[in-house]
Amino acid sequence: MSPIYFLRGLTVVGSAFCFFLSGEAVADAKTVKSLTAKKVAIVSRLHKKASKAIVNFAQDKVFDRYYGGDKSAKTSIDQLELKVQSKFHVEEMCLIGHNGHEVSRIVADMIAPDSELSKDEASASFFKPGFATAPKRVYVSPTYMSPDANKWVVAYVTPISYGGEKPAILHYEHGLDVYQTALDKGVKAGSYVLAVDVEGYVISDSRNPPAIAKINEKEELAHYFAKLAGPISNSVQLGKTGQGEFSEGGADYLVAYKPVEDWTIISVEKQ
Repeated sequence: MSPIYFLRGLTVVGSAFCFFLSGEAVADAKTVKSLTAKKVAIVSRLHKKASKAIVNFAQDKVFDRYYGGDKSAKTSIDQLELKVQSKFHVEEMCLIGHNGHEVSRIVADMIAPDSELSKDEASASFFKPGFATAPKRVYVSPTYMSPDANKWVVAYVTPISYGGEKPAILHYEHGLDVYQTALDKGVKAGSYVLAVDVEGYVISDSRNPPAIAKINEKEELAHYFAKLAGPISNSVQLGKTGQGEFSEGGADYLVAYKPVEDWTIISVEKQ
């Protein structure tokens, strides 16, 4: 009978070599997978809460009044938007007609006067997807620079339904820091969590403080966020669920990843 020797991560049977994950590595693999699942659940809850709030607001009878011909209802729409913005810490909120004209807009707890309402919202990235969304459903946008809030945001958009038509979309934005802070919370030393968008930009990294403010006139993702690169990029499939490992700087790491909307949440733990 061949002698059996045990080493860390390796069994030697005579001259034959069989690799296996040690008990400690298996525990680490479970931990990193659990951390990913936890962070995905947190982001999903944030999306769900924001989506529910905007859908509920879109069902208010004030919109029936306004699109039924009572234009004085705009004052009520402004006031209701102000309350929603305050309650849910929204950066910006607006009602946009199918012609691309803003009907109402709230930014930083201020109601925009009619003279400052935009007539060019049809060019916004969320405009067409928002109108293509079914009533009582929500389109969650990719991260973008808000021209009104001057911050990186995520938008939630739902159509207003009246008489079988969709005369407008209701839209609001949450600052990217809301998600960055949630992803950073409770991450222990030796681990870190990333959120990477579909283009590969790392829009959140628990090793760095949240940063969302506009700098000068720069509005492109590449001006603010680096793309996922290095050994970790070969161990992750964006938009997929899985696990892997990589080595960097003389250390070994376990990684687990899972998508939520157009982000992939990635957890990394040093072995």
